[in-house]
Amino acid sequence: MESTNILCVHAGHNASACLMHDGKIVSAALEERFCRKKNYIGYPKQAINFCLNKAGIAGKDLNHVAYTTKSFQGLFIKAKTSTQFSISDYMDYYGDKYYRKKIQGDNCIDYLRWLNSAEKFNEDEQYYDFSYLTEDIVLDPAKDIELFRKEQARLLSQHLEIEETMVEFLDHHTCHAYYAYFASPFRKQDCIVVTLDGWGDGRNQTIWKATDDKLYLLAESDQNDLGRIYKIATLILAMRPDEHEFKVMGLAPYAKGSYVQKALQEIENLSDVDGMRIVHKQRPQDLYSYLKNNLASHRFDNIAGAVQAYTEKIAKKLIQNVYEKTGVGRFVLSGGISMNVKMNKAISEMDCVSSMFVCGSGGDESLSIGGCYYINDRNNMRSKPLNNLYLGYDIGEEMADIAFESFSDKYAITSDVKLSNIAEILRKGEIVAVIRGQAEFGARALGNRSILADPSRRETVIKINEAIKNRDFWMPFALSILEDYQDQYIENPKHIESPFMAISLGTRPEKYSKIEAGTHPYDKTVRPQFVSKQDSPAYYALIDEFFKLTGIPAVLNTSFNLHGEPIVNSVSDAIRTFELSGLDHLLIDDKYLLSKKSS
Repeated sequence: MESTNILCVHAGHNASACLMHDGKIVSAALEERFCRKKNYIGYPKQAINFCLNKAGIAGKDLNHVAYTTKSFQGLFIKAKTSTQFSISDYMDYYGDKYYRKKIQGDNCIDYLRWLNSAEKFNEDEQYYDFSYLTEDIVLDPAKDIELFRKEQARLLSQHLEIEETMVEFLDHHTCHAYYAYFASPFRKQDCIVVTLDGWGDGRNQTIWKATDDKLYLLAESDQNDLGRIYKIATLILAMRPDEHEFKVMGLAPYAKGSYVQKALQEIENLSDVDGMRIVHKQRPQDLYSYLKNNLASHRFDNIAGAVQAYTEKIAKKLIQNVYEKTGVGRFVLSGGISMNVKMNKAISEMDCVSSMFVCGSGGDESLSIGGCYYINDRNNMRSKPLNNLYLGYDIGEEMADIAFESFSDKYAITSDVKLSNIAEILRKGEIVAVIRGQAEFGARALGNRSILADPSRRETVIKINEAIKNRDFWMPFALSILEDYQDQYIENPKHIESPFMAISLGTRPEKYSKIEAGTHPYDKTVRPQFVSKQDSPAYYALIDEFFKLTGIPAVLNTSFNLHGEPIVNSVSDAIRTFELSGLDHLLIDDKYLLSKKSS
């Protein structure tokens, strides 16, 4: 039987590419890891090349090629607004310079000219040819979408040396849904798929029922404002939209309940749930101005608490309604809003939810994976499970070219290092960065591009924040724990699987002191990665050595990157980050340990 190769490409926020071979996801990567521009928007050329080179195939070997969104407006892809905008640019966009004028019917041509021609929106290499963006087209979003789709097909066909007619465009939320289901452990079991996000191809919420590996759309909405409200609240708090929503979520537990309720009164009537659809209730046309004015008298932490409480309230009402309509209590979640781990916890605790799974990195970056699953299923081919997300760049390809002896002047170098030695270093309270094997796909470091520490030492949080990550003081770190022992430390009565740090769970008081540095310091919840010996053998082995020394089957885990940069991809990225940070040690490929010399 002839092999089938499917390549899917996401060209929006967190651009990515994914390759499937005979129903198995064999590689997937974000463009940001290669170009080193966080949240990269645009054509993921290097990610595409990586996927093809990893499999040893060319464009002519592909059976299906697709983009995973139909209706991108080229102007905003060209300008890369979510990475190039400053906080004040965002405020201008939603305020007097653009959006407020637009909804009032005023002429916005000066703003659109600026967006098209200003230097900062043209400083990055543009793979797409945006010469079609004349003034007439800039004023006509529908025509822009049409012409940009043609340009997308032209570029991808040229890059792959295939016919343009081979390039297809898939619906955004369909890709979210297929990723959610086919990457979940609920295969062949009836379940409900929920997608929630800010916007994609005219929708921002869908409900599907999965039966016998087939998905059936039950409901959809274009009135789900959860993502918009959270995004605007992030901006009101002077943090970056489309990037720092997780900081608002981390801040929310510090707010006091009574003050949260007062702030919540300002927003609680904006939306409601009608059947299986989130709908507008008393939603003003100018949502930004409404939120900015009505939340102005509330303190920053209470705004965060109110927005989080509102998100959980609406999401829970939707889930309850879906259960009552379908009788199915097994749920899987995807879409950008599924990255809200505290919302996921609130949903998981509902009586109607018998089981639940949140896919790894469910934002738009995973659309490329979902697209592969959709095309494969559409062609009645069997899709194989996605057991882990170690799908990216493999450092084995560069190890032979690295002359470690050249670093001996700056670092103490240990070759053939033993994992027991790393465990001892962690036990002493020192911090170790790790790079091994294939990079994890998506937003979370899962042990192959991680910074590790002893989770029982709260003081390590301060060191990582101040010397390495430059994180906000209130933000929690994550915990990687051997799956065999998670019940002893984590409250998880429904035995929800958490291999990708996609849900928050409670902790057991009697064991809390052993893992406190890997938890939220205020509400004592944890965003865990349950580490499987089968799916993450090298990482499991390291944690197991630490367990033998300390009796703690877990380590603090945070992503290996400097503040504002993507997670490291290559060994050269790792060494550069090691040099520029306050890290103590760098473990490379479980073989070489670089340690900073005492001054």
